[in-house]
Amino acid sequence: MHRCPTNRACRFESLVLRKPSAQAALAKPLPRYRAPVAKTLRSPIPPPALQRGRRSREAAELVLLIHAGWVGMALLLVACLPAWKADFDKRMQPAVKGAPTLKQPVVEASRNHPFQTRQTLFAGGSDSLVARTVGHAEGTRTPDGRKTRAYYGHKDPGNGAWNLGSFSFQHCREARYNCSTPEAADDRQLQRLQSQHAVLLRRAAVAKLQMTLAEQLNGIDLANQAPLAALSDQGYIDRLSQAKQKGFNGQDAILEARVWSYWSPQKKRWDAPGLGNIETSIRHDQERRLLAIARAMAMVQQQVAGLQDSQRALNLLKLQPEIVNPYAFSHQRSDYLWWDAGYWDAKLQQQRQVPPGYDPAYDRGFANGSTF
Repeated sequence: MHRCPTNRACRFESLVLRKPSAQAALAKPLPRYRAPVAKTLRSPIPPPALQRGRRSREAAELVLLIHAGWVGMALLLVACLPAWKADFDKRMQPAVKGAPTLKQPVVEASRNHPFQTRQTLFAGGSDSLVARTVGHAEGTRTPDGRKTRAYYGHKDPGNGAWNLGSFSFQHCREARYNCSTPEAADDRQLQRLQSQHAVLLRRAAVAKLQMTLAEQLNGIDLANQAPLAALSDQGYIDRLSQAKQKGFNGQDAILEARVWSYWSPQKKRWDAPGLGNIETSIRHDQERRLLAIARAMAMVQQQVAGLQDSQRALNLLKLQPEIVNPYAFSHQRSDYLWWDAGYWDAKLQQQRQVPPGYDPAYDRGFANGSTF
């Protein structure tokens, strides 16, 4: 039973409920109250972080090495671009009609050659023009000036003595020289050759003979090989003057002078024991040395005057143009003793036997060689 707190309130409630409008309102269900809900933006839920394993030291070093390699390649390409561009521009230039093309470099024969003076001939020690040309004739240096295995010591094929350095110096054991390295041997022999070159110039002045660079270098080489043949009476200077009077010029005059320097007027015979005292052996050897000097001179000219673009090869390791040997024969740098081919074998008393294909490249002729 519903109880009202006061009778007055109960009477008022009963009076209100008796009205039809109140009864109809009570019959309708009351709407539920909904509180306003604030709209919120839903933020995406980030994915869970991946747990990366720590790299090992070897893996980190490998990654660093790969990165360094790519950086090095990029720097290499940047360094090579100027040379590539110059070569491309040169190739794109139209060829001049009628312009002669030189297949091989030519040694300058003018009196104004940069190596014409005595100071420049011997400047540089083991890298001087004299050391490179005479050394190539001896087989201790390649045409472009590099040192062969014979440079560091070899037995002389003629007398069996131990040769050392560019000039095949065999007096290191003597007290007055006392040298034990190839460089020291070169210094000792360069001093001797300078004084011998001065003697050659004085004898040439007396004979009123003005020698070319090639004639001087061949005289120095002959003095290195056989001082008496180069400096004595009826030696190189006298024979060179006689050859020119007979009409010989250039290489022909030099070859005749070198060969006949070994003829002894006193003995009335050839005086070249190391070459068998035979004219054919002497001529063969002297021509070989003459052509070796010509080859080395051509290479020096390339380095001094600069290489032609058609003969230039870019060395990617040195980042500079590499000297191209215009007389590149495969057998020339073989490990076989090509440097003493053609010498007389003192022990066997016969011409040294060399297997076919291993003879010196310049023994095959000099059709494409330098001119003087």
